[in-house]
Amino acid sequence: MRSRHDRILDLAERRLSLGVERGLIQRRIEDEKLDGAIITLDGAKLVDFSSCAYLGVNRDPRLKAGAIEAVQRFGTSYSSSPTYTALGLYDELEAQLRDMTGAVVAIPQTTTLAHLAALPILVGPEDLALVDAQTHDSVQLAAAALRGNGVTVEVVPHNDMNALRTTLDARAGLYHRVWYLADGIYSMYGDTAPVVAIAGLLGAYENLHLYFDDAHGFGWQGLHGRGHVLNEVPIHPRMVVAAGLSKSFGTLGAVLAFGDPAAARRVRLTGGPLTFSGPVPPAALGAAVESAAIHLSDEHAERQARLIADIAACRSEIVDRQLPVLSLDMTPIWYIRIGGPESVAEMVVRLMKDGYYLNAATYPAVPLGYGGIRFTQTLHNTREQTLGLLDAIAHHLPAVASDLEVVVDLRDESDLLVESPDPATT
Repeated sequence: MRSRHDRILDLAERRLSLGVERGLIQRRIEDEKLDGAIITLDGAKLVDFSSCAYLGVNRDPRLKAGAIEAVQRFGTSYSSSPTYTALGLYDELEAQLRDMTGAVVAIPQTTTLAHLAALPILVGPEDLALVDAQTHDSVQLAAAALRGNGVTVEVVPHNDMNALRTTLDARAGLYHRVWYLADGIYSMYGDTAPVVAIAGLLGAYENLHLYFDDAHGFGWQGLHGRGHVLNEVPIHPRMVVAAGLSKSFGTLGAVLAFGDPAAARRVRLTGGPLTFSGPVPPAALGAAVESAAIHLSDEHAERQARLIADIAACRSEIVDRQLPVLSLDMTPIWYIRIGGPESVAEMVVRLMKDGYYLNAATYPAVPLGYGGIRFTQTLHNTREQTLGLLDAIAHHLPAVASDLEVVVDLRDESDLLVESPDPATT
């Protein structure tokens, strides 16, 4: 008899294979040059609504020049662990990121490696880690490492403050520290964490610590792009915020922002990926310095205002069309529930024929029964392109959407169903 683990992977592989067969995922674009708004697949020009380059700085000439200059000065790589020696660009970028966040910072190679560097150092076997049910997979990966280290890890319902308080009342006194792990902006549905309410718990529970992944808020949200979390509350001594530089920021690398300098020092000295992995490449560092300069200038506020206006306009059009989005939070990420994998695939194929590319999402990316389409807004896209996409979705939705995930391959897989809170829809 096959194990539950193998059966889950079989189910996931079947779903993902359908996406490959229908030409929805694992594609390679055919463009020799990009303008940020259009990609080419099978010779067809498609408006790209899958990018996370929210502010559009990834194609800015200043970032390109910064990357080229860094390569000319330092080569394509500087092959040393940053624990020993690193390029001076690290110091320049750290100073800029401190100005952006108001925190002590470290620069890991990716957001995933940031979590793996920080969390096993910050959270020990005498601690309790509470993980929001919809926290990003990269945080879940680090949580699995915590379990391997003997840490008690428990999942709490998504954005459920009553459940969190109940758990803290019952469990906080039993552990040395309690860490709550959450996202700032959730990457699939685009909903936001109730950061102010969560941070408000720090006064009531003296051993509570907060760890946020704000990869999808950093760069476009908040003063100088400090992100959703630090836009809501200032950094706290018992708070850590991780974010990536590969989305709105327009380059590569990540940032860890600490409220406690001692915690920052410990992670920088002993965090595994910071010690045993290679550095951020010179090109990425050079581009990041230029991006940070834009974020710290008046230009950032202008770009930010344009994006927020575009988000508000899209939100209004979604409401007018009564599209079944799972969140109406003011973020550049939108998710429309469709149903089963065949329905999701059919919707995306139809939209590609109409000239739009966006993300298909089925199990395991989302719980069973919550298959849908995800699209993002960037300053590369025009209002007209967004309206065109929404019109196309509204046109195809009645013919494509299904109410439930009812497919043949689930008849013998009922024990694998993933329970999920029913998010509010329009």
